[in-house]
Parts: sequence; structure tokens; C-alpha cells
Amino acid sequence: MYTPNAFTFDDADAIESFIAENLFAELISNGPQGLLVNHIPLARVESGSLCGHLAAANPQAEIPDRTPVVAVFRGPHAYVSPNDFVSEFNVPTWNYASVHCYGTIRFITDSELAWQRLGELVVLQEGNEGWQLPDEPRFRSLLQAIRLFEITEPRFEGKAKFSQNKSSEDIESVIEALEVRGEQSTAAFMKKFSRSP
Repeated sequence: MYTPNAFTFDDADAIESFIAENLFAELISNGPQGLLVNHIPLARVESGSLCGHLAAANPQAEIPDRTPVVAVFRGPHAYVSPNDFVSEFNVPTWNYASVHCYGTIRFITDSELAWQRLGELVVLQEGNEGWQLPDEPRFRSLLQAIRLFEITEPRFEGKAKFSQNKSSEDIESVIEALEVRGEQSTAAFMKKFSRSP
């Protein structure tokens, strides 16, 4: 990912928080017919691995173990008009945050481990007080319809492009314009990441 120094986002704890807040990712790999892209939730589980699942019928579920993959996590983003800046010479741009995870895929073939990981993924979404995955044959049989996997040897690369290369006056002006347009999430991220040069 092309990341000028002003937009580098490489704090490990911040990246982990970003992933936890933006679980719905694009999983990208190569397959016999070319590039494969699927939109799926990916989350850290108890073991520390990044885990998800694909429908068993999905061609991406048939790629071999150790195939290189990229998972793209996207955060808030918004268009920024030249009119949003106070300075005079600007062009249209887009402010956004993104984290890429590069690694290799490993499918979980042990049914007990797959069941455990699936339960962990449910708890991550539901919380301890929400719906729990029933340990019943009819639910366990659903494991035949999906393939759980982990991304091993992950390497993370982040980018937070929120006008950090602009003056503090420009930054404040863009934040205000985003808030007026209802882009509250992007404005909040901009407040967090933007620093005047």
C-alpha cells in the first residue's frame, strides 16, 4: 500500500483496536481462475490468530493451505472538496483509514478446534450475555457447510490519510465541513490522527 510518511499508521495497539472496530474485511487471494475476493468478518480469537470462515462452496475455500492472502480492513472515509480548506491551492481528495494484513491461510481441519473457534467468533459479536452457539448436533452439522481458517504469519500495514500534510487551519476547516455533511465518523478519526506538519 502506498503510504507517504505523513499518513503512516503503524502503532501495533492502535492497529489491533482498528481491526476490532472494523471486522468486516475483504479477503484477497489468487486461485486457479485468477484473483478471488470475498467480504467476510475476521477477528482475533483467544489463540491470538486472525480467524474467519468461508462457505464450503466458495472457490476461495478450496485454495491450498499456505496460500498468500491479504485482508483489507477499512475504517471511516469521506470525500474532501477543495472548498473544505481555507488555503487556496487544493484539489479534490479522499480521507480514509485502512489496515492491510498480509499472511498465509491455514484451514482448520480439526472439527473440535473449528467448533471452538466458531464459538469464539460468535461471542466476539454477541458478548457473553448474547446468543450462544448451541452445542447440538443440528448446529454442529453446519460445520460441513463452512471452512474455518486462520491467517498465519500476519504482517500489518496501516494508513490513516486525514490531511496530516495540511496546516492546522486547513485540518480544522475540513473537520468542520465533514461534520456539517454528517460525516461524523470520518471527522472523529480525523481529530484523532491529524497533526499539522
